[in-house]
Amino acid sequence: MDPSHARRIVEALRKGIPPDGYVRRFTVGRASELKQLTERLQNPSSGSVLLKANYGSGKTHLLRYIREHALDQGYAVSTVTLDAKAGIRFNRMDQILGAICRGLEVPGFASQKGIRSFFDFVVRQVNESEDVQFWNQLSNGRKWDYSNTLDSPAMFVAFRAWFSNRPVVQETIEDWLLQPWNYRTQRQRLYLTLVANLSMLFRDPREEWKFYADEVFLFHTQGYAQSWAAIRDLDRLARAAGLRGLIILFDEFEDVLTNMSNRQHQDAAFWNLVHFFSGKFFAGMSFYAVTPEFTEKCKVLLRRRGQWDYSFYHFEALPTFQMSPLSLMELLELAQRIIDVHGIAYDWDVGAAIESRPLGGVVQKAAAIQIEDRARHTITTIVKTLDDLREETG
Repeated sequence: MDPSHARRIVEALRKGIPPDGYVRRFTVGRASELKQLTERLQNPSSGSVLLKANYGSGKTHLLRYIREHALDQGYAVSTVTLDAKAGIRFNRMDQILGAICRGLEVPGFASQKGIRSFFDFVVRQVNESEDVQFWNQLSNGRKWDYSNTLDSPAMFVAFRAWFSNRPVVQETIEDWLLQPWNYRTQRQRLYLTLVANLSMLFRDPREEWKFYADEVFLFHTQGYAQSWAAIRDLDRLARAAGLRGLIILFDEFEDVLTNMSNRQHQDAAFWNLVHFFSGKFFAGMSFYAVTPEFTEKCKVLLRRRGQWDYSFYHFEALPTFQMSPLSLMELLELAQRIIDVHGIAYDWDVGAAIESRPLGGVVQKAAAIQIEDRARHTITTIVKTLDDLREETG
């Protein structure tokens, strides 16, 4: 690690969060849980995993750990932070699709994120792939007039048009997939931009009215069926491009169900959760950061409202990883890793400085404070102490 990288890491640690690419370096403890998670990524299967931990016990950090490891293992990854009171609600699968498209990442392109970088990656793989069977089926021998390979007609139209490499076309596709609800009344604009104006590149046999009658450009109708289909297609395109599939990471997930005031919206959110759990609507892996009481809270809420249609079996049968708070010894190990990178960052003799003022007491005092984000508070305290020591030693 060179000093410039080390300084970037320290700057992030001053806020209590290691930067992307270095999450695993600052992950300590929980060896058995992490081993199970990494083995799951190495032997992929469909379905969902609950990551249970109390507030401040590192759920978000664990999601970032999975993200980093999954990208190294050759997966496409999307991290979705949910908020029942903001613009991403779990009852709205078009909003979930937009958030997934916004958070898409592929291996080797850590600085890029979104549907644009994902499509660009897949297009490169199409042009370079030696296995042409899937692409010939997708494009009908590169004629692109129809396809039975993708589940979502909208995703086929979008991906086909992306090959035009025209800025206005790609900007329209990007905005549409990131915010599909804004285009419910702009179907003609999408038809003209993505189909009619590209007729010299491909011949779609459907008349204009057929696109509207079949709701090709809509993601919210028929129980959000096309939103689910588009998510499946993202996984399918990732695999066809040589990746191991798509992994979706849901952060702040608990808020989406328990703090949703509208009953109909909450019912829809529960059903979407069950659909993810079952693996029938999305064959890839998904991970959810929740508290240890999440499953029981959901069941109590449903019973209280007389909702017996949900299968509680899905809640009870889900693979679950229970994360415990970091121990003092583990926080001391984390402190040592911070000490090492701080020394590299500013080229100073940290060892000599902490001999005169051991950090063990600082870590113990910081870890003893009963706050939600105990680990983050400990990290920021360690960095501040090292900054002060460096300034004192000149």
